[in-house]
Order: sequence, then structure tokens, then C-alpha cells
Amino acid sequence: MRLHAFSKRHLLAVLLSFSLGMSLAGSRVSLPLRHATQFALAPLGDAPMYAATKLRARLNRQAEPQLSDEQVNQLQAENRYLRRLSDYWQAQSEVFERQAQRLANFQRMYGPTADLGCDLISARVVGAGSLPYDRTRVLSSFSRQGTKPGDVATMRELATNRSKALPPQLAVVSEYSLVGRIIDSGKFTARLQLVTDREFQINGRIRRVIVPGQARTVTVTEGSLPRTTQLTPENNAPIVVLAVGDGANMVVAPDVKAYYNVQPGDQLWASAEKEYLPVDIYIGKVEKVELNEKDSRRVTVYIRPHDDVANVRDVFIISPLTTRAQRP
Repeated sequence: MRLHAFSKRHLLAVLLSFSLGMSLAGSRVSLPLRHATQFALAPLGDAPMYAATKLRARLNRQAEPQLSDEQVNQLQAENRYLRRLSDYWQAQSEVFERQAQRLANFQRMYGPTADLGCDLISARVVGAGSLPYDRTRVLSSFSRQGTKPGDVATMRELATNRSKALPPQLAVVSEYSLVGRIIDSGKFTARLQLVTDREFQINGRIRRVIVPGQARTVTVTEGSLPRTTQLTPENNAPIVVLAVGDGANMVVAPDVKAYYNVQPGDQLWASAEKEYLPVDIYIGKVEKVELNEKDSRRVTVYIRPHDDVANVRDVFIISPLTTRAQRP
């Protein structure tokens, strides 16, 4: 018996029949068969493609240039410089982020709101005569006692972003406390009078601190007779004082009544009722209390400012949004 030769026509007929059968059988039969045969067909179809791609890349590859020792050293030096530059800008970015956070904190505290209508103007101390601060000193021009070598600087020149002069008597705060007020201003500049200036004075309140477990007494007057009683939150009213700078590094509240029993550790706050402020602002802590030699019923209270005002650099000027230029 003679077998007929298997031609291309026969192969095509077989493949067409197989495709028709798979189509009629549905996906339940065709999909498993397709997954099974793809592993056998993939090498036949993909191998030539990968070979051609590899051969083309090898033929198109150019010889890499050889670097001299001088070029290598130059590239290494440039890489070291770029790393140092990257570290520097990263450090500067962290500084700016901290400053932005500080400004955001102040804006939340003193920013324009329904009950606190004020604007916070950032400023930077740029001079105290000349920099650095420990070489020269600038004294208040209002001093009646003259100047002498070694006197402490109590004025600072500020740079602001305002093209117009600011009204006088605006309060100036650091990150944590009141450091002074504006006494003179021009375009992009202002003059800061520190709280330690001999001519500085401010209406304030002394808040007595009650430490848990440590009782303290005060004298109160009931009718015409004084009575000593324990200090409690109910009778701990703020003490209204007029505080002045001592011309060095302290703030002084003279002629405070002794029966208030002010003690070291109590706090001095600038009064929002008397000063041009949106809220009471912290100034410093009582460091010592001295009895008045001429009047035993009075004491002198010495307050150390919370901030090192002699070296303060970044400050904020509290500018109310009202049209009033000065305090009454």
C-alpha cells in the first residue's frame, strides 16, 4: 500500500481543522491547551528576537573613552564638592523649616482672627552700632546719665519687609516673650528699644506662682484690719505694676506693696489692658525681691527677661490691624 506524500496543503488543512475544532470546543478546552503549548512555542518565537537585539547592541556599541589620572582626580574632587554643597543646602533647608514653623506658631498665637486683630511682622536684628555685639555698644539717646565705657547696649537696629514706616510703641516679641518695643521706624528699618533699656517702661502684671505642696501666705485687708491668709487660686489676683529697665540686663518693678508677698519664681507679664497688645505677653521671671530701705511696706522686684535680649536676632513686631497709630 502506497502512502500519499504529506504536503503543505495537507498541513494547512490540518491546522485549519484544529483551529475550527478549538473554536467549537469553547474556552474550557482551548485555554488549558493554549497554556500548555505556549512554553513550547515561546523559545521558537522569542529566541531569534533576543539574539538579534543582542547582536545589534554589540555592533552599535562604541569603545568607551579611557580617562587619564588627572581627569579621574578632577571628577573625584567635583564629587566631593557637590556632596559638601548638598550637605550645606540640606542644613539650610532645615533652618528655613524651623523658622517657618516658628512663624507658623506665632501666627496661630497672634495672627489676625476674630478676637485678635493684629499682624505679625517678621524682623531681624542687623546692628547694635556694628557687629558683632561684643565690640561696640549703643546707648539710648534719651539717657540723662550720659555714657561711659562698658555700658550695655539697649538698642537694636531692625530690618523689616515693610516699605513704610511703622507706628511707634509697637510691641516686639521673640519666639517666647516680649523683648522690647519700636521707638522709631523708616522704610525697611526700625529701631528696637529693649526691655532692659533705662528709659523703657511698661505696664505689667506679676502673677504669683502656686507650687503644689508648698503653701504660701498673703496679707489681705478685710474692713480696716489686715489678715494673713493662704494664697489660693481664688485670691491670687495679678499684681498691677509699672516695670522699667535697669540699663543692664534686668527689668525692675519698684514700689511693690510688701504684703503681696512676691517671691522669686513669680512671673511678669505685659498687660494687654494698658499696653497696645492683643493678649498678655510673658516678659520674665522674678529673680530677687529687696525690701525698700526707706519704706518697709514696699519692696523692689527684679525680673530677669526670659530671652537673652542682648543677643536676640529674629523677632516679630505685633502690629494691630486698626488705624490707631499710638496708644492713648
